[in-house]
Amino acid sequence: MGSGADFIVLVFLVLYLGPAWWLCAKVASKTSRKMGWLMATGLIFLPAAILIIGGLYESGGQG
Repeated sequence: MGSGADFIVLVFLVLYLGPAWWLCAKVASKTSRKMGWLMATGLIFLPAAILIIGGLYESGGQG
């Protein structure tokens, strides 16, 4: 990475995924595992996919 993107990824992992993971586990313990996984998909995987797609778009699609 080298362009400061590693810092952004670290901040994303700590400040977003940590609380989102905790929230999904809390919801799953109060309702059902299926609802917890549904929230995890929306809260964790969708923003991660958007960040990856945005990064690929900004880099010109070169992998």
